[in-house]
Amino acid sequence: MYMQKWFDMAFEKLFEPGRIGNCELVNRIVMAPMGNINMADPAGRPSDKMIEYFIKRARGGTGLLITGLVPVSYGIDPTVSEDNDTTYFPRIDGTSRTRLSGWRDLTAGVRPHGSRIFIQLTAGLGRVGSPEVALKGKIPISSSWNKNFYVPQIPHAPLSDRSIRKIVRSFGQCAANAKSAGFDGVQIHGHEGYLMDQLTSDPWNRRLFGRYRDKNKFGIDVVREIKKRCGEDFPIIYRIGLTHAMQETYGDEIFRKNFRGRERTIEQGLEFCKLLYEAGVDAFDVDKGCYENWFWPHPPAYFDDAVYVEEIAGRLKDFFIKEDIEAKVIAVGKMGKPECAENVLEKGWADFVMLGRPLLADPSWPEKVRHGRTKEIIHCIGDQEGCIESFKKGGHPCCSVNPYTGFEEKKKLIKAQRIKKIAVIGAGPAGCEAAMTAYKRGHDVTLFEKNGIIGGQLCTAGRMLIKHDIRRYLGNLEYQLGQLQEEGLKVLLNNNVVPDDLKDRFDVIICCTGPKYIIPAIEGLENVRHIGSRELLDSGMELPEDVKEVLIVGGGIIACELGYSLAYEKGARVTIVGKNDVLMADTVMSNRGQMLWMLLGGGSPSGKKEHALKEPVKVYNASTVTRFSSGMAHIIANRNRSDPYTPWKALIPENVNNPFTKKLNPGNTEEIILKTDLVVFATGSQANTGLYYELLRKKAAEKIYCVGDAKEPARVWEAINGANEIARNI
Repeated sequence: MYMQKWFDMAFEKLFEPGRIGNCELVNRIVMAPMGNINMADPAGRPSDKMIEYFIKRARGGTGLLITGLVPVSYGIDPTVSEDNDTTYFPRIDGTSRTRLSGWRDLTAGVRPHGSRIFIQLTAGLGRVGSPEVALKGKIPISSSWNKNFYVPQIPHAPLSDRSIRKIVRSFGQCAANAKSAGFDGVQIHGHEGYLMDQLTSDPWNRRLFGRYRDKNKFGIDVVREIKKRCGEDFPIIYRIGLTHAMQETYGDEIFRKNFRGRERTIEQGLEFCKLLYEAGVDAFDVDKGCYENWFWPHPPAYFDDAVYVEEIAGRLKDFFIKEDIEAKVIAVGKMGKPECAENVLEKGWADFVMLGRPLLADPSWPEKVRHGRTKEIIHCIGDQEGCIESFKKGGHPCCSVNPYTGFEEKKKLIKAQRIKKIAVIGAGPAGCEAAMTAYKRGHDVTLFEKNGIIGGQLCTAGRMLIKHDIRRYLGNLEYQLGQLQEEGLKVLLNNNVVPDDLKDRFDVIICCTGPKYIIPAIEGLENVRHIGSRELLDSGMELPEDVKEVLIVGGGIIACELGYSLAYEKGARVTIVGKNDVLMADTVMSNRGQMLWMLLGGGSPSGKKEHALKEPVKVYNASTVTRFSSGMAHIIANRNRSDPYTPWKALIPENVNNPFTKKLNPGNTEEIILKTDLVVFATGSQANTGLYYELLRKKAAEKIYCVGDAKEPARVWEAINGANEIARNI
């Protein structure tokens, strides 16, 4: 009866066995390749961190795992190496037995759990690699003379045909090494504007002579070389952006002005896939976009589920059926909701579904779905702070909502030797994580929350329609707490505790009370209607009927999300005034790019132009509100401020020096007067340590901690990981 229950559930398509080439898979779930940056030693040998990371997903029931990109172009593309020939990527090139031993440990750990594993091989980074190599005297390369994506003043020289042939041979050697190490196949990294895409598409390959002026040759040569070295039955997946979608994203004028009017169209992508299939490719995982619209291949929280799956994977599948092509299609792009993934397969848009960040948030996603335990799934919130921003700043892949991701080799949930009474104050993400983790370890835990709901600031942010990923995560969080409450975790809502309520009652107190918000004292504030961003969100963004013009003070992510939401949901005319020269300076590239794209009226959460704002949200960057008069805001704006709407330009991390940066002349300003019916302050928050220090002063417990925004306003990643670190070690 128990076994029968497993197979009578929904999601039957997801758990049908499948095949890629001669590789049999237990289900239709594929783990997307996500860069295993800094998960190997300096020589490129996979570390225990990387090995345990993949074993965890294999145990969770994923049918096929694919590693993050592994370069084959050392000595040719200088951006894949660092000082003293070290690298932040794993390596499998050459014939190093030291490296191969690490890969053998990885495949040997994964395969007993029923998963198959492919290695992702990349030609390199080219024009999207770090500009630092040029500042250190090295010559960066690309397919033709191209500008560096991050610092356009730095040119990339074209590769010689000889160097390209050397990369082709290296693909074959690396694939042979991978086969020897126990991999079941290879995935070729051919999308998104990396070096392989630069060599195989119009925007960047403008070669006039030689074999590789034909943009199809490089991809075909790589496929044939791998088949020659590994055998025709060694499976190959090709990762491709069916179209770069730049014209669709930015319109004709920007497309011609900024991108020379060149890109891979869907029709060209389909024909290229046909040629690659004839060369030996067994399956394609297919998305859209490139670095200039990074939010397409890395869909942020704002996008709807499966935002382009029918348009891209479905189109390729239909083409293969029409052309009698046997290659399989793997759909990509926001399918973390099980019903969504199942629907993609039911509709015949693809043969497999690829999940990336959902498997970081919950490695057991497949097993939970297979057993009908979908309410238990920890859902990705789409902030990309842990999975991408972490390694961009020198870390490794991790996850905002799963503090164990990327730390599988060291973070363990161990039962406490001494049971303690623990009070957790505040049921935001930090408080919930602290309470649940401490309770699972066996402690006697009480969670206090002054409001009637859990979630803290996430609950506030979740009131915007664009924050649907947050609402989904909060639903799971509420379910988790409810399950633990039934077991004995105490959750006391509508309970605003003071120090005397806690003194001498608990062994440990953890303060997770969130931040405090302050409206700046600006001259004449009494002359305008005004409100704080959190207060406005908690009211459901209700605007008085006579409010048509809204001024938002602040240029961070909350200011921009709220500005867009007021325009999109309420039809308000919104103006944003931010003191920095750029909006959302601390926001990850894909989320920042999509928000700018939506603010300028380029697109919408549905991905459809027809749902976009009719007119852009007005922005005054490098500007300051100096005073208010009756219904008016007086601002000082820098005349040389940059165009705020350039989603196709990335911001460089603060620790990377850009000698071409031009500083604004602070004296070159102008005064601008803006009419406003309502001023909304989204000027950030401050630490809220009052309760913490009062508890310390009164010696209310043996140990007292302050976590999350109460200690220092930060992101969900810092809040949850900090709370977990404390709760695991009490």
